[in-house]
Amino acid sequence: MINLTPTLPKETTYNRFFQSHEHSSLTEQFDGLYLTRKFEKSSQKRRFFKDHPERFLVKASDKHFAGWLSLAFMFIGLAGSFFCAVYLPAWLIFFFGEPFDYHFFIVVLIWNLFWLNLIPWTKRVGSDHIIYFDRLTGRVGYTKAFNHQTEKDEFGNASFAWQDIVCTTQYKTTTQYGSQAHIPYIRHRDFDTYPESEVEVVVSESANSRTYCYLFWEEVCRFMDNTKPLPDVPVYEAVRHLDPVTAAFDKENSRPERFWQDMSFDQQYSIEAKLISEAFDFAFDKPQAEITKPWEAWPIDPSMPKPVLDNKYKFKRVFRQITCGCPV
Repeated sequence: MINLTPTLPKETTYNRFFQSHEHSSLTEQFDGLYLTRKFEKSSQKRRFFKDHPERFLVKASDKHFAGWLSLAFMFIGLAGSFFCAVYLPAWLIFFFGEPFDYHFFIVVLIWNLFWLNLIPWTKRVGSDHIIYFDRLTGRVGYTKAFNHQTEKDEFGNASFAWQDIVCTTQYKTTTQYGSQAHIPYIRHRDFDTYPESEVEVVVSESANSRTYCYLFWEEVCRFMDNTKPLPDVPVYEAVRHLDPVTAAFDKENSRPERFWQDMSFDQQYSIEAKLISEAFDFAFDKPQAEITKPWEAWPIDPSMPKPVLDNKYKFKRVFRQITCGCPV
């Protein structure tokens, strides 16, 4: 069942743009048993655009199965580790006199470490096409091919003017068991001519509310408004000086050079969760003012310090890798 709903307006009303972002991740400083991480490379299609977040907002334009594939392998590994965790105390209590079957433990360990170190290659499974919103030129580009002739951008990709791109939502049955969710679809307003332009966006694992769709589209609309500075959120802090409008605004606003980069990811995540929760009570009708001085709204909490690369962190990282093949 698919229920179509009207096109979402190109406006922002909630004005609470937030996405947690860890600038200096410890995962890059300690690999643990993830020995092949150096082979983990993003696609050439994605790398340039993702390296310039001040200009491009990037979304996958096709369903990519690599993530689901990795999750499936991790789930199997975690299930095996759970069995081991149950078997060991059961053997000690009830079967101590019997031979200990260690073969399954070895199989689970090999499974988890094998798939852990295969991640750089499993990530390349499936389509890697993207859609990117170009704040500088006011256009939207696609890396995939179109049947009809389209304008090309400087990268040789199909490109459309931002005003020709719309977003609709659908209340759609997503599984064979009847689960339903609100899903936003980006497409060209002349969909009959450019059917390849439609992109299904995953906004939440359980998007039973249209609120997630509003939040996603507000993020896109606000990003593409190049008459305003970039929202003051973690993902843009390190590149704010590269956007002229943002740099000028920050100077006038007496913004400190660093704020989000000195805040722990845990505190960022708690702020993000609170803003999403408050969005469910918002009517998305009358605009509320943006938060332009986040250092005053959310002072850094000393009780939530940034993690350090100590033996405790290393142990937790290796433990996750051994028990489920999780790389982080």
